[in-house]
Amino acid sequence: MNHNLFRASAVGAALVAFSAVFSVSQSASAAQTCTTIENSRIQSMPGGIPEAQLYVPTCVEALPDHKVRGRASLNWNFINDGQSDFTSKRFASFKLTVRLESRALGGTGVVVTSKTCDVTNSINTAPTGDLTCLTPSAVRDPKKQWSGSATAVYDIDGDSKGPITWQLTASPLLGQDLSGRSVK
Repeated sequence: MNHNLFRASAVGAALVAFSAVFSVSQSASAAQTCTTIENSRIQSMPGGIPEAQLYVPTCVEALPDHKVRGRASLNWNFINDGQSDFTSKRFASFKLTVRLESRALGGTGVVVTSKTCDVTNSINTAPTGDLTCLTPSAVRDPKKQWSGSATAVYDIDGDSKGPITWQLTASPLLGQDLSGRSVK
């Protein structure tokens, strides 16, 4: 019971910290829209490896020269309870694919650019960290709405379950609202 209470408190504290850092970085650039807390999870690990707290905000960013790109930032933290094994391999693989999507007003999204980032080595060697995966930029058509979306596919080492696919919530739209007014 106390372990579960500790875990819930640690997760809450980590998400508040991630949200605070993310809020500061979001306000520094007015031309982006990002998810907030919905792309977070706790992943149980086998053996003595501590649970992983994962948080992956997805964004779409307007860039200079009328360009736009998608972004996903993987933030992780392995809870140190004083008895956990931080030396064992955690993931057989961990890949993050981020996509930049556009859509006509009220239409469905179409992938414009994408990029897959292999973060396996980084997440296996650091108990805490963050990495950003960016799509190539594209010319921003102001008549369209834009969003960033992402998928994480990871395989936990030693659990014999194979790859897990995590469809992340896409960013809010950047561009025109249905009345034709510019948003963010």
